[in-house]
Amino acid sequence: MGIFTMRMLRPALTSLALALAMANSAHALDLAEAYVKAQTNDPRWSAARNTYLADDASTAVSRAGLLPSVVASGSMSKNKLDTTSAGSIDFDATQWSAKATQPIFNANAWYAYQGSRAVSSQAEARYQSAEQDLALRVSQAYFAVLSAQESLAYSESEEAAYGRQLDQAQQRFDVGLIAITDVLEARASYDGSRANRISAEASLSTARENLSAIIGEAPDKLAPLKPDAPMIKPVPADPESWVKLARERSPEIKAAEQSYRTARAATQQTRSGYLPTVDVYASYSDVDRKAAYLASQNGTTTSYGLEANWALFSGGGTYAASKQASYRAAAAQDNLVGTEKQVVNNTRTAFLNVSADSYRVDARKQAVASNESSLAATQAGYEVGTRNIVDVLLAQRNMYAAKRDYASSRYDYVINSLKLKASTGQLSEVDIKALNAWLDPNASIVSAPDRPADSVLPGNTPAGAGKKR
Repeated sequence: MGIFTMRMLRPALTSLALALAMANSAHALDLAEAYVKAQTNDPRWSAARNTYLADDASTAVSRAGLLPSVVASGSMSKNKLDTTSAGSIDFDATQWSAKATQPIFNANAWYAYQGSRAVSSQAEARYQSAEQDLALRVSQAYFAVLSAQESLAYSESEEAAYGRQLDQAQQRFDVGLIAITDVLEARASYDGSRANRISAEASLSTARENLSAIIGEAPDKLAPLKPDAPMIKPVPADPESWVKLARERSPEIKAAEQSYRTARAATQQTRSGYLPTVDVYASYSDVDRKAAYLASQNGTTTSYGLEANWALFSGGGTYAASKQASYRAAAAQDNLVGTEKQVVNNTRTAFLNVSADSYRVDARKQAVASNESSLAATQAGYEVGTRNIVDVLLAQRNMYAAKRDYASSRYDYVINSLKLKASTGQLSEVDIKALNAWLDPNASIVSAPDRPADSVLPGNTPAGAGKKR
């Protein structure tokens, strides 16, 4: 009875285990989830965030040079005084003082404060740039994995197709229908497709490692692009509108502008070394020596007034520092001009790429259909003897190349669209979520069902290679 019950339960348990396994593997990591993981695990993003927090505090640090300062000091000591009249006297003494100072004129501190404000603005711009860089890097790594998966799937299908063609050619040669050269052509194409598949596997492993380094884990499954994902031209359709937006909002340009402001403030700060400093101060001190002989020297002192300092000569250091700062300001200005030109160039390039990609996707989709029709016609001609095997192999190669190009053009469109937004300072988590709607979490890129069995070890014997040729 127990054996019978177990036999009855075993199919049910197997089905349950299969259902649980499918449930666990059904969830695909999408782009929005990958972005959230990257915000937690990417070391470059963490470093950028901490650098921003550190640089943002520079304003508070430099502002202190313009605000009042209070210094207190005190001491307790044991002393021995040798006198000619009273002899040797041992006594204790306590002393303490406090001094409050408020700068009235301090050009060095003022320009340091102005420079720190520019540093804080620069830090904010760099932080915004780092946010966009994270979104772009996650997206590039994510779609690089999808592209590599799709390329591998096509390579596996191509290898399987060439393997079937090789077996068919061998069978025809065995019955005397074709020459040995056709078999050799088929074998050469099969060997080449096998090498391509091995390269595609390596590329997929590399892409997965790159994504894992950013998000902190190696996902088993990614949500692919939907077949009907919109591939439209950028709006507005005028590249100069995008260039104008880039000049106004690009975080790279903003950071370069603030870097120039910082350098100019540093130049003025070094030149302020020629100027005096003026402070208003108030101080209080108390001295208590525990000795009757010195009692007349005990008491408190209160003072206040103005204090000026002027460094008349410092060995030429002020002049040298001023020249050095002026050169750095000139370099920062050149960097600003170069950054603006680079951002404008990147914006125009991204606009042209997105515009071209929107047409290229449709053209390559049509190319896939045309090559599939061409392959079907060539195979039919081969069956009736009007086409040779070289024609069939070439048609197969063209078809799979067209499929790879079509897949590549779709991913190029997505990445170039993100680059266009990043160049104009608009790329954010909102765009990641919008792009995430283009993905299908219930779909996946699968391998060819009839791929050869030697996919793991490149040294294994390929399908059909053991037959006598």
